[in-house]
Amino acid sequence: MKTISIIAATISGNRGAEAMLTTTIGRIRDHYPDARFNIYSYYPDIDSKLVSDPMINIYSATPLYLLVVLFPFSILLSLMKWTTLKLSWKWLPESVISMHDSDVLIDLAGVSFIDGREKFLPYNVLTLAPAFILDTPVIKFSQALGPFENSLNRFFAKHTLARCLQVFARGASTHQHLKSLSLKTLYPEPVADVAFQHRTSYRLTMENPRKLSKLTERLEQEDRKLIGICPSSVLAVKLQPSGNDYIEEMTSLCRRLLTEGYAVLLYPNATREDRMAQFRNNDLPVISDIVKRLSDDGIQPTALYFVDFDINTNSIKQLMSFCTLVMVSRFHAMIAALSTNQLVIVLGWSHKYQEVMQSFNLGDFVFDFKQFDSKKIVDTIHQLLSGEQTTIRKLRQQRDLAMDSSEIQFNYLFSVLDEEPS
Repeated sequence: MKTISIIAATISGNRGAEAMLTTTIGRIRDHYPDARFNIYSYYPDIDSKLVSDPMINIYSATPLYLLVVLFPFSILLSLMKWTTLKLSWKWLPESVISMHDSDVLIDLAGVSFIDGREKFLPYNVLTLAPAFILDTPVIKFSQALGPFENSLNRFFAKHTLARCLQVFARGASTHQHLKSLSLKTLYPEPVADVAFQHRTSYRLTMENPRKLSKLTERLEQEDRKLIGICPSSVLAVKLQPSGNDYIEEMTSLCRRLLTEGYAVLLYPNATREDRMAQFRNNDLPVISDIVKRLSDDGIQPTALYFVDFDINTNSIKQLMSFCTLVMVSRFHAMIAALSTNQLVIVLGWSHKYQEVMQSFNLGDFVFDFKQFDSKKIVDTIHQLLSGEQTTIRKLRQQRDLAMDSSEIQFNYLFSVLDEEPS
């Protein structure tokens, strides 16, 4: 029986992380139906409540837990292996023993070791250090890394990533950044995001089915073209220091679309319904504020739909299926659109958006969040809709290539696990 540990992804909160996590578990189960999983989660309490699968154990991977439990006790266990104290292992934290007993640790971080995000370096290192200490092989699935111009970031990235069994780059830019580190552990070519392999059957949770059903019943009756808008709390926070009001620009976009006769669906790709006052991993407060501003303007159109509750990746894709086009500010909302042949416009903040959209020949439809212009977005929507069928044909062709590319990392994982004793 295979035991696989997974870190840097959650079920709740960021639904992009959920998409990667459920996909990884699902694909491994396709190959090893009786596999056991250890999920090291940033939100262990709520994830434990959501997931009832007996083959999945959930442990904490909060920064504090990594620092005071997982890291030091991994060192202790490593030292005990060379002594006669093996009988005392049962007194160690279960999370540490589970990491030690795993055939592999898969790192599903969406981004890591990026210049300008040096405050996250300790977490980037600590998520992997216990596995290194315990001699558990580490595979870093496709994600955005780099650039590495900052000397501190470059040092920790080079020395951490060199300890991995394999590092997969998500996109050409990331691959180029990693090549500058001269890593022997870098896979020879970039590979597509894990979530391109997502299937509805891989879901691990059922969240708010009644609320979802009521919303979909309303959408089924809508005969206007529906534009989906997935805002991001990350961008709302990033723009605050510059004095730009991201939420007001998104509100302005909705006003323009509604005035032109479109229906609008506001949906999240990160939800923490129980933390509506917090923006971290939570787009619901942004949606709520947009709806409130429209209401304050006296705009309460029947053509405005919105999500104000927790939903999982399957539900997000279900809602997207009603849309003619989506405008997204979340990376995995973009992946969900591309993987379902959905017309998509992206308002992003990193090279990770551009490199994926370019691979679909849609690089012209990516906008930097610092130059957000609602009128330009509406003009681009008109442009995309005018060539809708041509673009969809391109999407289908490139999606198949992306799925094949994404599969590479799973084939590599299976080759490693097949060599491991059960």
